[in-house]
Formats: sequence, C-alpha cells, structure tokens
Amino acid sequence: MATASYPYPLIPTPPGDWQNSLHEMQAIRMAALHNIIIRSFNAIIYHAPNVTESNVPSFIKFCRAVGDVVHEHHQTEEEVMFPYFEEKLGKGAMDANVNQHHDFMPQFDEWNEHCKKILANEEKYESTKFITMLRRSTDLLSAHLVDEIPTLEASIMKSHFSDAELRELEIRIGKKIQECISVWIMPILFVSGDLSYNSWFPDEIPTPVIFFARHIAMRIGGDMWKWGQSDRYCQLKNEFKPMYTAASS
Repeated sequence: MATASYPYPLIPTPPGDWQNSLHEMQAIRMAALHNIIIRSFNAIIYHAPNVTESNVPSFIKFCRAVGDVVHEHHQTEEEVMFPYFEEKLGKGAMDANVNQHHDFMPQFDEWNEHCKKILANEEKYESTKFITMLRRSTDLLSAHLVDEIPTLEASIMKSHFSDAELRELEIRIGKKIQECISVWIMPILFVSGDLSYNSWFPDEIPTPVIFFARHIAMRIGGDMWKWGQSDRYCQLKNEFKPMYTAASS
C-alpha cells in the first residue's frame, strides 16, 4: 500500500455537477469528505509542535473530534455504501478499500486512545511522540483516501446504477449518518472544509441544524475549533494557503 508524506496533498475535485447528478456527486462528495479529513491531519501535524500546556485540552478535543469523524466515515462506508455498491459491481469489488482500512486503523486507534488518555490526565502530551503515533496511520490513511476516489468515478456509477437506485442509497446513508454523527462534531465540516476548492456541501442537512452547529456548537466547543485550517464558513485561512499552493506547484 502506498504512503503519503506531510503535508498530505489534497484530492483534485472530480469533474461533474454534484447538485444535478447523483452519479457525478458520488466521487465529488467523497473527494470533499476525504479532503476534510486530510486538512484535519495537516492541521494537527502543523500545530502539534507549538501547542502550549494551557492549550493542550482544546487541541486534544479537536483531535478527538477528528478521530470520531474518521470512524463515522469508515463505518458508513463499510456498513452502507460498500455493500450497496457490491450488489451491482460484484461481490468483492470494494474489498481493496475495506482491506486498506484494516492496514491503518489499528495504529490510528492507538493514537486515538492516546488522545483519550491525555484528556483524562493519564498520559502526558509530548509533541514528537504524538506526531509519530499519528503518522504511523495517517501516512497510509491519506494515501488510501486518494486511492478510493476512482472506484466512484461517474462513468462507473452511470453504467451500474439508475437514478432511483442512487436515491435509495442516499436514503440509507442519511439514516446511518443520523445514527452515528453528533451535531457537536459537525463543525469539522466548516473548519476543515474549503468551498473554494470543492463546492460540495451537505445541503440535505436542515438549515437550523447547520446554524446550530456553526453558531452554537462552535461557541460551546470553545477554542477546540480554532485548530482547523478554515473558518466557520469553510474558507481556508491565509496561513495555510501556502501549504497547498506549494504542493500543487
């Protein structure tokens, strides 16, 4: 399995119109979600060496939110999306994606457990150890996030799925997300998103829920969301623009 190096490069936005084509939306949405995870990893590694003792709790809370998002995302893939795709693409069609999850998740879970213990004052935050533990998984995970996109390419979707079938998939995904995602970690969509890079946004989420996440959950969460690379409106902060400009040049 390939690996990636920090700063992890973003996934180019696949072509298409996500607002008017469910077939084209699959890869565009997945690229946007994966880039949210990638920006989160880049933010953690960027900030980790300079986190002061007083800022450790808020920083680790941000890290825990990222961990929850990764788990929720993979759970939705493995329990809903991949089985549905295999009904048409053939049994085993998504095995490579699932097997890659098994390659990096044990190490990711070790880092996630370390975060929990830091918050519980059972272990001490030490930046070098923290980054090393994280990168044991994310160097693999970030490469995997890139590898997964071609399996959802629009021509594949169009040749195997009708509009009605993809609408049914959206219903199943929506139910799963309602089961496992919390509005309290939803701000990750904002602070690790960048609408100027990929315009996809989960417009199926009711406006009042978005308002609550953006203006109330973020306020209650306090400083934990300042560690993201974007502001509450999914606009990349200036300090991080060179990270991606350099990577794409």
